[in-house]
Amino acid sequence: MPMDMQKWRDSNATANDAANVFRSLLHMVGAPDRTINSVRGAASHTGESLVYVGHLPADVVERLGERIGLKVAP
Repeated sequence: MPMDMQKWRDSNATANDAANVFRSLLHMVGAPDRTINSVRGAASHTGESLVYVGHLPADVVERLGERIGLKVAP
């Protein structure tokens, strides 16, 4: 059964909002612009809100972990 257009728009908006939050987090830890700009929000064909992050540099992931209080192995 096809998804109605309003559900897709709402899901896409939710995904884009979440992507903006993640971009802000990446900016807070000093990620390079190319990493920040690669984050994308999108709605799946079933209406699920998704955020595509692709490959992230390991040092950026370590800084995100440290920011939320996780111990990062040396």
